[in-house]
Amino acid sequence: MASPAAVPMTQDQLKALMNDTIKDALAPAIKAELEPLTKAQGEMRADIAKAMAHPPAAEPEFDRKKMLGKFHFGRAARVMAMATLENGTKDIGAAEHAIKRDWPVSLAEPTLKWTQHVKTTLTAGSATAAGDMVIPQYDPEWIELLRNNAVVRGLPGIRTRSMPRGAISQRKQTGAATASYQGETDRMTPSNLTVGKANMSYKKLTAITVVGNDLIRFGGPDVDQLVQEDLLAVSALREDKAFLLDNPPTDAASPQGIRYQTLGANIAATAGTSLANFQTDATGMVTDVQKRNLPVTPQNSGFILSVSKFWAIYALATTTGDWMFKAGLEQAQPTILGFPAFVSTQLEVTNSWIGANGGLMFFAHFPSLVIWDSLSRTVETFRGGAYYDPSLAAVASGISNDETVITCIAEHDFQQRYQEAASIRTGMAV
Repeated sequence: MASPAAVPMTQDQLKALMNDTIKDALAPAIKAELEPLTKAQGEMRADIAKAMAHPPAAEPEFDRKKMLGKFHFGRAARVMAMATLENGTKDIGAAEHAIKRDWPVSLAEPTLKWTQHVKTTLTAGSATAAGDMVIPQYDPEWIELLRNNAVVRGLPGIRTRSMPRGAISQRKQTGAATASYQGETDRMTPSNLTVGKANMSYKKLTAITVVGNDLIRFGGPDVDQLVQEDLLAVSALREDKAFLLDNPPTDAASPQGIRYQTLGANIAATAGTSLANFQTDATGMVTDVQKRNLPVTPQNSGFILSVSKFWAIYALATTTGDWMFKAGLEQAQPTILGFPAFVSTQLEVTNSWIGANGGLMFFAHFPSLVIWDSLSRTVETFRGGAYYDPSLAAVASGISNDETVITCIAEHDFQQRYQEAASIRTGMAV
């Protein structure tokens, strides 16, 4: 009898048979390869168990945790932050001071232990102990010098007129004809006006600074800009002082200021420091100018006074405690008697040109004040320029000294068209 025909295997059955055959063939080799690894793992487990059963001796007193605290990186950051908040540095001492003052004891004590340790290591707060490794950052903004404030050029109504040739003559009527009543057949009496001239000529205002070229080369553009801005600032203040107070020839080659162009009858000592006395002074100053036929209004006239006098006036009060001038002085543009009040530190008695007993307060009709200006203020730079050195009483060479000369030059004169256009009270020192 014929044997039954073989049943063909499916593809999945064939793959399973091959996998079993290969696994059986490779099993001895795989076991031989894994045996050393299994042995090593066992030995490692035994070593770990032994170490856990016999722990090492206690760590030294200044181990990592004790030195730095549980969260040492955060603690270091907090200490540096405290130092910066305290005085803007990374000084550990500053941090300790702030921590002792502000932190609770539970947090302060471990942190202070850490600071005592790091003081003996490299710190940013000590230049010789790695501090010089920290490169400082410089803010480009300068802390500006405190200066007086110029006031005259900014007065409302003051005029600046061109004087391009350096001198100018202005026609001026000095007297008037007369008019009178007469009888029907009487003869008229002739009279004539009189005229004159007002002469202005430029006064030369100069400022000069000598800068070493090394500073310019290595200091960058900030050096040149700072010098130029400083020259312009000192020039503005010097001319402002001249417009207010100068008196040639005592102030050599200077314009004559309001103080010495004002009619003598309009200059008087203060009546005193009380409320009633100041009211007398202030109303008298306005009267002095207005009664001389100047068209005085709050829009074109006002007071000029020192900061100290401003606040002394602010505090003047009645017997019932009412501050008389407070409302006017609190405005964006302060006023006294309805007239604008302009404050200038140029008039402080601490300035050498005022004197301890010479405090001044001005009232002026501003359109009567004229600045005759060449309108050619210059700031120039002369690399290697020569200049007069007062310390040597000789001309120095900028080429030999490797220096640059920077100058600021302006030409102008100041005119008070009418002597009666201002009134001044002296002795206003407070």
